[in-house]
Amino acid sequence: MNKKFLKNYSLKLKHILPTYFIVVFGTLIVALAFRWLFSINFSLLIIDEEYYKIWIPIILPWIPITIWLRPKLRILKFKKQNRDSVGHQFIVWLTMAAMLIISNHYLTESTAKFEALPTIENLKEGRYISLEDFQLNKNLFGVERKFDVTGKYGQYFNIDLYFVYPLKTDFELKYWYGKKYHLQISNNLSEQEKEQRFRSFYKTSIKSFKTHNYSEAYYYEVLQVSDDKDAFIEAIGSVDSYIPEELIIIEPKRGAYSSDNSRTFAWIFGEFGIGFLIFLFALIFPGYNRLVYQRQLKGIKPKSDELIEMIKFLIPRDYHYITSIIIILNLLVFLIMVFSGINILYPTAIELLEFGGNRRFEVLKGEWWRLFTSMFIHAGFMHIVLNIFGLVLGSIFIEPIFGRIKFLAIYLLSGICASITSIWWHENTVSIGASGAIFGIYGALLGLLLTNAMSSESKKEILHMLGIYVGISLIAGLAGGIDNAAHIGGLISGAMLGLIIYFLDPKAIKERLS
Repeated sequence: MNKKFLKNYSLKLKHILPTYFIVVFGTLIVALAFRWLFSINFSLLIIDEEYYKIWIPIILPWIPITIWLRPKLRILKFKKQNRDSVGHQFIVWLTMAAMLIISNHYLTESTAKFEALPTIENLKEGRYISLEDFQLNKNLFGVERKFDVTGKYGQYFNIDLYFVYPLKTDFELKYWYGKKYHLQISNNLSEQEKEQRFRSFYKTSIKSFKTHNYSEAYYYEVLQVSDDKDAFIEAIGSVDSYIPEELIIIEPKRGAYSSDNSRTFAWIFGEFGIGFLIFLFALIFPGYNRLVYQRQLKGIKPKSDELIEMIKFLIPRDYHYITSIIIILNLLVFLIMVFSGINILYPTAIELLEFGGNRRFEVLKGEWWRLFTSMFIHAGFMHIVLNIFGLVLGSIFIEPIFGRIKFLAIYLLSGICASITSIWWHENTVSIGASGAIFGIYGALLGLLLTNAMSSESKKEILHMLGIYVGISLIAGLAGGIDNAAHIGGLISGAMLGLIIYFLDPKAIKERLS
């Protein structure tokens, strides 16, 4: 290695690593502090454990990486001009996510208390317990069924059964014994085949639960706030409509309880070491931009910043006034859904329906508002991200052409037409999402292509953009899990609305296009 390479590499390390360490360990400390408060039952942080186990480690690191580390990585110079430091940011995110997941497990286990109890009534603060003696009231049997579709392409159909018995105590149905059974089958099976598999699984699980040796568990876990605990509570609700406020549900665990987490603690730093070495290796390949380095030392900010531009796009103004309002509304509804307990990645159809989803039975029963509300409900994080991307991509062209009021009319009317098309085509499908309305604005643009409002060169560029987005969306819908009926309904209604608006005032449209 020559001296110039070593000098440039050392300058990259000197400039980037201090921020790297602050971002990685600062985020770890903050996350663990909040997790510790949660572990001691801090009343303001009663949050589903799934968020600490999965979603906070996945989402939280991107905030400090984007705000503090990403600007430092601008000194990296790549051979291809369109390349940037996304790969390096991904390595740091992967390192931080792994550390947060492992450290969360370590803190959960190390702060959890184990209690050896004679009876369940002696329970105080223990999360893990052993019981010398207990009896179940088998006359009160409760069950809850949960169905869910998972997989990248929605290829798995999951069946979860939650069974409960109350423990015989002096208290009124406060203590319960719960056991979960899970089955995963192909989502490509017919409805009749799914029904048969479910019935067979249900009968087998009931028999297993009722003949289960309840004293064979080595210890029990007192369930915390989680999706599983919510499901067990629903099973309890099928037994008795009255549910005590201080409800205790225990679940059996096999194997001996161990509080030794020394290996887990070591793995926190092991993951950091692996990630750090990979990051150091990745810094070898890009060059070093001395000009950017000197500007940053002087505190000179770049003329344009993608993050700032993204945030500014959320402010309603200029050519994206209505688009920004629509995005904000969709994000607010999604956040409300998440904090109300709906799964951030895979919400169930029942949850979506209860929140305002669109389905034929409810609409024909008189709940017409669902045709509108379903436009602002999304089935998970990736669903809303993809729809926002599609909305921004289309609105850049549409809102300036038609103007704010007409653009909003196209969006809302196309979305409602898409909802109507969905319930006309599907008998028992819960339809949600902004994609029908988004297809409507693409349809309006498609309608303009049928007129002489644009030059042939502009038509080719827009048709290319339309073809990619619409084509991919419709083809993906053939794989299942996507409502192509709503897409087509939105596209056709949007095209008709675009043509109507154009022919009512062609001069105004042409002036905006010029």
